[in-house]
Amino acid sequence: MRLVNTMRLSILLPWLLLACGTAPGLAVDVLTMENGDRLTGEVKSLAGERVFLETAYAGTIQVDWLKLEGFSSDRRFEVEVERGRKYRGKLVLAEGKLEVTTAKETVSVEKDRVVGLAPKVEKEGGSLWREVEGTLDLGYNLTRGNSQLDQSSFLAQGLYDQGHFKISGDASSIFGRQDDADPTSRQTAGLRVDWFVNPRVFRFALGTFEHNDRQRLNFRTVLGGGLGRTLLKTKRNELALLGGVTFTGERFRGDPGTSEPPVRRGGEGLAGVEWKTVLRKRIQLSSRLTAHPNLGSSEDYRLAFDGSLRLLFSKNLSWSLTFYDRFVSRPPVQVRRNDSGLVSAFGIGF
Repeated sequence: MRLVNTMRLSILLPWLLLACGTAPGLAVDVLTMENGDRLTGEVKSLAGERVFLETAYAGTIQVDWLKLEGFSSDRRFEVEVERGRKYRGKLVLAEGKLEVTTAKETVSVEKDRVVGLAPKVEKEGGSLWREVEGTLDLGYNLTRGNSQLDQSSFLAQGLYDQGHFKISGDASSIFGRQDDADPTSRQTAGLRVDWFVNPRVFRFALGTFEHNDRQRLNFRTVLGGGLGRTLLKTKRNELALLGGVTFTGERFRGDPGTSEPPVRRGGEGLAGVEWKTVLRKRIQLSSRLTAHPNLGSSEDYRLAFDGSLRLLFSKNLSWSLTFYDRFVSRPPVQVRRNDSGLVSAFGIGF
């Protein structure tokens, strides 16, 4: 009789530990380490080489992804591998390979090729806005002395990523006011859609809009598209090249006494490079440099640079430092060819 009770206890004990180790409301994901230890909880994400696992007994802990022997879950995940390919489905990790069962196929990838992993919950109603990720940054500068200077800034970024295609957008507004000078403002907005031909090559279409008082630019519209190629995609770094053609229309504010404001329209080439990196898990650097040579005149061209440094305090709170520079080889009005600025702001993620 004692032997029977002992056998029953040995069978029920693992299930009791599993039930006690998982908090109500948490999904049950099971991680098996190389030494045989089993951890249960809810996997939140994979960042770098660390899996963030929320448990009932120790809060959120970090687990070395490369030291995992097994991983099983009933939930669906989005998995990103090197070169940018993404898959969505249920996961099983065994013998150094991660199997992703999607709606169409089962894909097997090497464990060390996985650069990102996050649960993908089906949203009620399939609302697109529930799938968007991004940040909102707000900043304000004030100086007092012989003159008064006020500057406010608003920056927004958003990303809707479905693996085989993604939509990214950004907008910014900077307003400055100084004693004995006219107020100045700069507004930009951009939208880009990428379609992946294969894990390394993608097609894109874009549209950007810009207003800049300092360059006496009333409005600039850029519409076009082209091809991009991902040169590098790892857990911490991403490098891509862009090439294409755009149509550009510009309207400037003319000099006093002029009858009509200068207007320019025509085709431009597009050549660019984008680079992103993550330092020490909480520091993100990104930059984009694009050249726009005029297709009708070799002397006319534009250069645009955008770079940012973002320090993450928590998942939804950050501080950013953004630098921008715009160069026009031959502006049609009497302004400086360069316009640049540095903006610091606090951001909220969504």
